[in-house]
Amino acid sequence: MLHETGKIIDITVINGEKIAIVECISKSACKSCSSNDNCGVGIVAKGLSDKSHKLSMPFKEGMKVDHSIELLIENNDIVKSSLIVYIIPLFLFIVTCTLSNLFFSNELLVIFASGVSLVVGTCIAKAVSSKLYPINSLNKLISTK
Repeated sequence: MLHETGKIIDITVINGEKIAIVECISKSACKSCSSNDNCGVGIVAKGLSDKSHKLSMPFKEGMKVDHSIELLIENNDIVKSSLIVYIIPLFLFIVTCTLSNLFFSNELLVIFASGVSLVVGTCIAKAVSSKLYPINSLNKLISTK
């Protein structure tokens, strides 16, 4: 199970439903390694600031602004999401690249068709993931601290 701690920065009402805006800070793993002083990636990571991500979560009783919450994501949900996000666009890209290479002799057309299929695959993956994981199902992923 993946655990992530976030801070509630705002609670708003959108379309008649209470939504909590949660800020999570992602930290580079390179900053915690014992050999980060000798590693080029570790030195670069020290110069970069941590990234802030803002997420909209369904409101749950007990949530208050400036309080921390813990986001819990099951391992099987991570695997399913990864498969959807990577496999669908990649599969469409490879199939389109192969088929367009058979039908077109112009390499620019093959590249263009493959790029379009990658964008279409990404849109399909987004639609599939939003059907499998609608915003209302996120309530089971949130526990207040």
